[in-house]
Amino acid sequence: MSFLSANRDTMAFELWPTPLRREIRRLKGDHDFVAWELFPYDLQGMTEWAEVYKDEEWKDKSRNRILIYKEMQNKDPATVFPVALRIQGLLGEFRVDRFGNWSGNEMDVGRAVQYINISSGGHRAPWDATIDSLNLACEYVSRRLHLQVQGIPFKRDKDLYLQRRAFVKKKPGMRQKEMPMPKNNVTDTTLSRIEKNWSVVHALQVADLSDEGKIVQMNSVLLMERDFVDVGAELDFVISRDRHKDTVLKCFLTCTHIVRMVPSHQMEYMALDDKNNKRKCGKTPPKDERPIKKSYTTLLIDEN
Repeated sequence: MSFLSANRDTMAFELWPTPLRREIRRLKGDHDFVAWELFPYDLQGMTEWAEVYKDEEWKDKSRNRILIYKEMQNKDPATVFPVALRIQGLLGEFRVDRFGNWSGNEMDVGRAVQYINISSGGHRAPWDATIDSLNLACEYVSRRLHLQVQGIPFKRDKDLYLQRRAFVKKKPGMRQKEMPMPKNNVTDTTLSRIEKNWSVVHALQVADLSDEGKIVQMNSVLLMERDFVDVGAELDFVISRDRHKDTVLKCFLTCTHIVRMVPSHQMEYMALDDKNNKRKCGKTPPKDERPIKKSYTTLLIDEN
């Protein structure tokens, strides 16, 4: 997974106040960044760092473009890795329980999502750098596909919204690993009908940064608004038509994990108004051939 850059010499996370920056460094660990872990700060860097891959296995042709890494260490040359980003901010409204915002109505299954909102908490410098990086990725894909991006995908003065589907449609003729559906307040009859055509998505990874600097699994019920979190994000690109019937590109964020770095009750006692330091980034990786298969970078949970 990749951390975002503010400019040639500064990472976006280094613009957070010192107490928060310290927590992000604890999350990162002591290892040096390798090139693919450093998101570029300009279009030239993007051309050397990422590629737009057409996933022929994706039946929906409007959603089969993926931003992938051009080079990763020790990877199988026949494997592609979709770009995965790490975004920091203050947790806003969220629904990350297993069924997300599902109403319990069978007709609403396809629209059910888990979602989170994250904000700057008033810290403009790291937030602006984050938003600029996300828009840079959208601009790069837009240029590679020769499609206009619809509006400004992400705005500096707005919170970021990330979501993921709570259910996925079963593919006919294919055996899929079944995830047991928790009943909660849903009737057995409703569940039995749903299970014929839908599978519940695996639980969202939720973790806590321990005092020892380990990432340990955490129950999502412990999350609270105003927690300072690290969020895993993937960019989803959708080709559609606008109201003028022009073909345009839309960009969305899918959430892959949440790590709580600072609980909300501790944020109240932190001095968060200092100046920011800078550090140098590593160089972007060289060009490489586009591979074929897909694999995903994921959060590593420390075992107790």
